[in-house]
Amino acid sequence: MSSKIEQQFNEYLRIRTWMEGVFVDAGRAERFLAKPNNNRCPSMYQCLETYYDKRDWGYHVKPVLKLRATPQQIQNYSTAIDLLLAIDKLDDRKIVWLKATRNSYSQIGRYLGYHRTTVKRIYDNVLDDLVNKIKSKKLDIYDRKSI
Repeated sequence: MSSKIEQQFNEYLRIRTWMEGVFVDAGRAERFLAKPNNNRCPSMYQCLETYYDKRDWGYHVKPVLKLRATPQQIQNYSTAIDLLLAIDKLDDRKIVWLKATRNSYSQIGRYLGYHRTTVKRIYDNVLDDLVNKIKSKKLDIYDRKSI
C-alpha cells in the first residue's frame, strides 16, 4: 500500500502530464484552425483560378490537402485558454504558450530577453503553481475521468 505522500505525488504527476498534453495538443491545433479571410484583397482576385491545359508541359493536378483540427483538439484548445487565464503574469503566459507551440527555450529566451535556463525555470515554476492551484481549488477544468 502506498503512502499518502506517494499518492499526492502521483496525483501531482498525473495533473502535470495532463496539463502539458493539453498545451501541446492546443498548440498543434492552432496550426490547423481556419485562418481569417483577407478582406483587403478584392473579391475578383479570390475568384480567379489559373487554368492549365492537360497538353501543357509539366501539367499535373496537385491534390489540395486541408488539415482541420479534430473535436478533441478544439476542446483542448479551449481548455488551454482557460488554463492560460489562470496564470497571473503576461510573460508567464507567453512562455507557456510559446513552449506549447514547439518553440525551444533558447528561442523563447531570445524573444523575451531571458536566458534559456531562466525560461525553463520560469516554465517549470508556472506549471507547478498551476498544478497546485488546480489541486487546491478543485477547478472543474481538470476532470479526473478524462485522464
